[in-house]
Amino acid sequence: MGSGGDAPLPGQGAWLRFLRALGGMSTPAGRAKLGAAWAGLRRPTPAVLELWHEGRCRQRLPLGEGRVRIGRDPGCELPVDAAGVSRIHAIVEKERPGDRDYTLEDFDAANGLFFRDRRLQSLGLRHGDEVQLGSPLKGGTPTLRYLHPRTPLERLIHGAGLGALLGSGVLVAGLLAASTVVGGSTIRTIGGPVQIVAADGRRIDPREGSATPLPSLADYPLHLRRALLASEDSRFGWNSGLDLFGTLRSLVRASGGGSGLTQQVARLYYPAVGTEFSLARKLRELWVAWQLETGFSKNQILKMYLDRAHLGLGVDGFEQAARLYFRKSARDLDLAESAFLVGLLPSPNGYSPCFAPPAAAGDEAWLPVLRRNLVLRRMHEDGAIGQDALRDALRRPLNIDASICRASTWQSHPYFSDYVLGELQGRRFGLQLDQARSGGNYHVVSTIDPRLQGIAEAELRTFLRREGEAAGLTQGALITVDVRSGEILAYVGGGDYARSSFDRVQALRQPGSTFKLFTFLRALESGIEPGEPIACSPLGYVAGCRRGGGSQSVAAGFAHSENVVALRLADRVGLEAVIRRARDLGISTPLEASHSMVLGGSETYLYELARAYAVVANGGRSVPLHGVRRIYDLGVCGSIEALGRCPARGITDPVGEQPRQLIDPAVARQLDGLLRQVVSEGTGRPASVVDDARGKTGTTDNAVDVAFIGYSPASGLLTAIWMGNDDNRPAPAASSQLPATLWGRYMRRIAA
Repeated sequence: MGSGGDAPLPGQGAWLRFLRALGGMSTPAGRAKLGAAWAGLRRPTPAVLELWHEGRCRQRLPLGEGRVRIGRDPGCELPVDAAGVSRIHAIVEKERPGDRDYTLEDFDAANGLFFRDRRLQSLGLRHGDEVQLGSPLKGGTPTLRYLHPRTPLERLIHGAGLGALLGSGVLVAGLLAASTVVGGSTIRTIGGPVQIVAADGRRIDPREGSATPLPSLADYPLHLRRALLASEDSRFGWNSGLDLFGTLRSLVRASGGGSGLTQQVARLYYPAVGTEFSLARKLRELWVAWQLETGFSKNQILKMYLDRAHLGLGVDGFEQAARLYFRKSARDLDLAESAFLVGLLPSPNGYSPCFAPPAAAGDEAWLPVLRRNLVLRRMHEDGAIGQDALRDALRRPLNIDASICRASTWQSHPYFSDYVLGELQGRRFGLQLDQARSGGNYHVVSTIDPRLQGIAEAELRTFLRREGEAAGLTQGALITVDVRSGEILAYVGGGDYARSSFDRVQALRQPGSTFKLFTFLRALESGIEPGEPIACSPLGYVAGCRRGGGSQSVAAGFAHSENVVALRLADRVGLEAVIRRARDLGISTPLEASHSMVLGGSETYLYELARAYAVVANGGRSVPLHGVRRIYDLGVCGSIEALGRCPARGITDPVGEQPRQLIDPAVARQLDGLLRQVVSEGTGRPASVVDDARGKTGTTDNAVDVAFIGYSPASGLLTAIWMGNDDNRPAPAASSQLPATLWGRYMRRIAA
């Protein structure tokens, strides 16, 4: 066969013209020549299909965007009048609009298509390819020749790619030497997110993307793994993990991408690599990717990707994505479903059925379907699936759960989740949760009760919007604990986490009269009886009893929150003694021995006040508040599906605190009676809707802070509530009656 069909390649001449034009670009005419020379470097040569038969070029057909049929039928765009050629023998078309080259497909021809003596169903054509319309053994068969030479600029880029391949080898050798010098990969363990669940297993942490990995790579279907490799990194099995040409391309285009699978894993697991389009980030990514390649097997890296790849709608990992879209485990995905999920990877939300724009009139298919089909065709090209499997998968409907586009799949309780993270990192456990330092990767079973938590959030939000707003209060906080175990069952740090993540359960606020608990406790311990009268005359700057009279009993002074009664008791037992009892019951904030401190002028935490009141509710025994029941190390367990088989070294059951009798039981009963009287006839009467309610109100000057802390012996639950404004704005219309009212509503609902 002759070579007369070769089109001349613009080569050195085009580059010489461009270089000459560069020298004269200082003038308008020179710039015009430069533009023309640059256009010459980029001007594409049209693709041409030639038909050769019996040593001669019989036809030459320039290819456009439409489909070309080849066969004996006179209506074909490239008719072939030769024996052995079917009526429609083959088809040539572009797989996708915008593709540079074309694909040749067998149209069920009797004698088939042969390329390099091998029969094929389809072929992605490249410049110079020759395909015979029938077996070459028969002789005299027509031959198709495809011509589509690269432009000079494309040839330069192609050469740069080969250079990048060579450079990759040099870089790999250098990295290998560096790794050898420093003792190999410094990456030995992999961090991960912390998953926080309620006792019933429901996820409650605000980060919906905390991945749910399957136990082993074999748990992911083979066709899912093949789809991933065909779409993202077909050379993954044998390359070094570094795609230098893709890296160079992404830097030049500032478009992102261009990373092999291992480089993507580096970004997923090591946030310090960064996401910006910069050379520094790419170099960090390459170094981490190399260490992953030297420290982990290919199968381990592949599983790491499957476990945690971002797939949109707040989910990470193919197991979570499969459950989100198809309501099944990734184990049970079919070929079409696997291809759909893999197709989301380049733009998880952009290609999601929830956000992709509707298909325009005349489009081949909807974008999510096009992405799925592209993955399927790439699998077919790689030989991962056959023609029949491809055809069947292309015809499958998406069949996703449409409700995912309307509502989140998780119920999160972010204030409590933040508290748990603090507990994990605090003195009790001292865990390292920084993923960048291989921290985290824990499954934490918390103490939260989702039913109580949901009621608490709803009641506080509604109360602030109605009664709170009318009184000038904009924020609130609530914590409910089991006084026998110390488990935190509900925890709301504010009215709306999305607007403010500041946790007011652990914010420094003036406690008002709720702090009087410690003065009256010390008074009872010193032998002062609840019925003993205390003078009501003014003391210093503090006025006498509001209810008048020459004196009031200790119990009445506590029930009606008479300041002068509290101050006279504090003076009798000693201010330092009051502070010591506050410390014994868990108050850690600075306390000054003054009358202001006795009346609640020193800032404390609602959390610590709740713990102190819980001691009284628990008969004087210590109550160690906590939000964590058990910790699983997923680095040991492998998967949340393997928690039941997790080795003992991967499970931490909190030791807890040694129970201590902090208050004499008899004194605790006396104090319980005082708290009961507050609700039955004192300032806490709005809480009396709960039959056995005990509690104490607290209000600071101008109602900057209002609070109520109370418990129900029958339920064994204590709830502390605070309300106020973050900017300390006074709310003269407010009083401690408001949190007491909310307390009653909430406690009645959770008891129902």
